[in-house]
Amino acid sequence: MSGALLIKCLEKEVTALCRYTLCRNIPPCFVALVPLEEELDDQKIQVTPAGFQLVFLCYADNKGKVPFTKKVMATPEQVDKVKAIVQKLQFKYRSDSFENSVLQQHSRNLEALALDLMEPEQAVGLTLPEVEAMNKRLGSPLVDKFKELLYPPDYNPEGKVSNIKHHNEGFRNKRPKVEYSEEKLKNHISNGTLGKFTVPMLKEACWGMG
Repeated sequence: MSGALLIKCLEKEVTALCRYTLCRNIPPCFVALVPLEEELDDQKIQVTPAGFQLVFLCYADNKGKVPFTKKVMATPEQVDKVKAIVQKLQFKYRSDSFENSVLQQHSRNLEALALDLMEPEQAVGLTLPEVEAMNKRLGSPLVDKFKELLYPPDYNPEGKVSNIKHHNEGFRNKRPKVEYSEEKLKNHISNGTLGKFTVPMLKEACWGMG
């Protein structure tokens, strides 16, 4: 049924609006089922699977100022350079060439106990990347060219990151601060109207009284 719904949504280019209930005793919320079509790259490898993307729709009270960052797309030169780097680092994978280092170390520990050795032999982690061999195989000119394409000339990796002020900063401080005097609190206590105060109001009054 979900497959037929996906096909119809893709044909009509529509999005399904649904009411989503996660589990019992939880209020439902409105969601949008966005149909996604399967995407393949040039090598017929799946990039995006077919299916629905569940997008939660917020209520009007939940809307706020969300800071949107500009999406930076990679240039064709950067993509070609990354493809060249990946091709340089590719190798023919064989599962029998990579032993489980945890099991190998466990076997060496048992061997040390059986032979009464002072300390077990350390197993070589074959699953760890060989950084030196990768750097030698890749070569510095290719990496330097990629860095020139990726980073600006005045880029400093050791520099401090500037603090970005978000649009929603100070949202919690928008609520006006209400001061409660000692005499006003005593009047509420004597009149029996202190029960109208909420917990945040009582906390604020306690903080104000010290």
